[in-house]
Amino acid sequence: MQELTAALLATSGIEAALNELATAASRITPGAPMAGLTLRLGGRVRTVASSEATALLVDEIQYGNGIDGGPCPQAIDTGLVVQVDDLATEHRWGDYSTLLPAHGLRSIYSHPLRAGEQAIGALNTYAPSTAETAFGPAARQTIAQVAEHTGLLLHAVVQAAQHVEITGQFRQALAQRSIIDQAIGILMGQRRCSADQAFALI
Repeated sequence: MQELTAALLATSGIEAALNELATAASRITPGAPMAGLTLRLGGRVRTVASSEATALLVDEIQYGNGIDGGPCPQAIDTGLVVQVDDLATEHRWGDYSTLLPAHGLRSIYSHPLRAGEQAIGALNTYAPSTAETAFGPAARQTIAQVAEHTGLLLHAVVQAAQHVEITGQFRQALAQRSIIDQAIGILMGQRRCSADQAFALI
């Protein structure tokens, strides 16, 4: 986790940081399952980083699965871990489970990502073997630690983004106020009226 934190701090932007995190999550988890990071942004669920292209592809399959969804949206909606023991015998989420074996996958483990008390995303891991083999106690513990670390990072990023947005709105409001004050002053001089009368004319 120290190595992961150092790598994240060394990246130039959030996209690079998240891709580094997804790759590290895969590398440090026993069995090195593929990993993808999903966020709910503006009411829409999408993958923001993945350890490899296949992880991104299988994430996208469940987003296009309509109301049936998949383990990732369920983990975000419920705030609970969702585990698929064996895709060969899985019947949740409609046709989703039948599409993944073609990509060499057998099991899935989706861990919610939290920003404070709210689940805002999920760390999804995919393995070519059953969950009994792929997601034992050591793997689950590692995934939980990475998910907690990622949630803290995302919480900080979301807060920073909100601060930048609020600061931008405040600056814009001040700029507009300055223009309005100038216009009021001009009208007061031209029309020889009060500030209230000039504001009404604007």
